[in-house]
Amino acid sequence: MTDASFEDKTHWSEEKEAVRSNKPLKFVLFLINSLPSFIVHSFCFPVAFFFFLFSTRVRRFARAYQKQLREFTGGKVPPKIRGYRQILNFALCLVEKMEGWLGKVSFDRVSLQDDDISDLVETLKRGESAILMASHLGNMELMRSMQDYLTGLCGRKVPVLIIMDMNMSANFTQTLKEINPGYSTNVLDASNFGPDSILLIQEFAEQGGLIVAAGDRTSIHHREKSITKNFLGREAKFPYGVFLIPALVKLPVYFMFGMRSKMSVFNPKYNIHIEKSKVDFHCPRTEREARINECCGEFVETLQKFCIMYPYQWYNFFNFWG
Repeated sequence: MTDASFEDKTHWSEEKEAVRSNKPLKFVLFLINSLPSFIVHSFCFPVAFFFFLFSTRVRRFARAYQKQLREFTGGKVPPKIRGYRQILNFALCLVEKMEGWLGKVSFDRVSLQDDDISDLVETLKRGESAILMASHLGNMELMRSMQDYLTGLCGRKVPVLIIMDMNMSANFTQTLKEINPGYSTNVLDASNFGPDSILLIQEFAEQGGLIVAAGDRTSIHHREKSITKNFLGREAKFPYGVFLIPALVKLPVYFMFGMRSKMSVFNPKYNIHIEKSKVDFHCPRTEREARINECCGEFVETLQKFCIMYPYQWYNFFNFWG
């Protein structure tokens, strides 16, 4: 593939936040609180079209990803290159995140798949902790916004800790804090990650909580700390530190994907997929690196599978193979 997008070496952290002020997000928050959900979702269509027309980089990287996926699947997926549809899904995803934090996403819209969700629930019922490895495919915060439902399944309040870079999504983070004042207390800032962070994760694990992290973006400050894997037919780098965490705190890893299954402004439907990693990190230190690499490999294979199942819900708008 000779798409010029693959020559762009800009790291994801150097991309500017799409919304540079939280005023538009506050306006969206006002609409969500004032209007029926289907009307707010309808607004996403013209907004996404505006970005499709005028945001050259977003459009270019959306199409480049779809072309790579299509080449990887021998021309089968996606059936057509549709940059607008991918941008529209992203706009809907942002609104859904805010709705989730407001408690406006009914769980009857969500289907838990017949995978490893029961294993995760049993783990949490025993008061044990686990790591959810998410990605920027689909809505990675869908499970977090459904915390009350998870509490009902497990018979106890399950605390959730999200590891994310607070600076790279500062405006969105600030808006979420206004929606839910407790938001910042359950977020570990990845940009300041250090030895104290591991101690905090260990303390959180002792409470039987869920630790949520994204496994598809390399570290901002330690870009050289990465694991190279073949992803959709090209070599790509994945974060070493994220897969080191379960090795240090000896926790089981579950890959989580929250995907939109029905594109409807009136009655959107979602699927939550949970797949448990086969890697056991209760091992001698001499085996740790091999198991970290194996866990990352499992994640990449799972990510590929769901990219094929949901080809228009990829929200890494940069050269992922750069």
